Amino acid sequence: MTYKLLAAIALALSSVAPAAIAGECEDNFSKSGSIFSGTDFSSRVTVPDSTVKDAMGQLRGIMIAEKMDVITEDVETGSMLVEQRSTGTTRAIPTLINVSADGKDATVQMTVKTEKGQMAKADAMRPYMCTLFAKLKGGKEGRAAAAQGAKTQNNADVTVKDVFMFSREIAREAKGNAVAVTARHKGRNYALRGRVDYVQEDGEDYNVSFEIPDQGKMLIQVPGDNEPRVGVACLFRPNQLANVLTFRKGDKVTFKGQFLRYDDFKRVLWLQNCVQTR
Repeated sequence: MTYKLLAAIALALSSVAPAAIAGECEDNFSKSGSIFSGTDFSSRVTVPDSTVKDAMGQLRGIMIAEKMDVITEDVETGSMLVEQRSTGTTRAIPTLINVSADGKDATVQMTVKTEKGQMAKADAMRPYMCTLFAKLKGGKEGRAAAAQGAKTQNNADVTVKDVFMFSREIAREAKGNAVAVTARHKGRNYALRGRVDYVQEDGEDYNVSFEIPDQGKMLIQVPGDNEPRVGVACLFRPNQLANVLTFRKGDKVTFKGQFLRYDDFKRVLWLQNCVQTR
């Protein structure tokens, strides 16, 4: 048998594998729930000649390439939670992934969870999910993709927002699950526009807080948005002292930084490594 024929057979097999996985996804696709309670769209596939670790590594790379954020992952248990980010008009959409070992193969279960009131059709979700599954590979190619995917970091783009609107978004998210707020946003880059409230030392950093009015004092009230105020503060490193010394209460500013954490007891969120942008 010639080397050319061997190469041709290998090429044919590599093209069949994604199609087989996509077909399996189609067969296993299911929908449960409703628009009134929230809907789950699920499917599962088997990735031949793959381990839990290799499948998890590939999935990390695949999801981040799709502009999703990996919120949490645990290779030991084969679990991963990713989210499509919320926008001004849409809520975050979580996707729960579970990977298990079955002999020399890995079984991947994926569930996209929409909240009540969110509309999503099975005819649209099925090809979307199966396209993601079809990107999984087994064998040597899968191991190489896993090594690359495991090193992929969440999208480092900068989201520009009005600080009051951002504060209200966090308040609504915290109402649903306060623990999820930091997990969802940690490490994301934000550029927030608003006014300076106060400046103070915070350990070796400088804490510059935004002016955030109480929702109840706003002229325009959003129905159902009655959660208490969430403060927003930026932590500036010592090398930013020259800039910090120029800030005055009431100054209109835009600060860029990475989300550090949210404290539900204090109802404050912090960005770290902040800089002023103009």
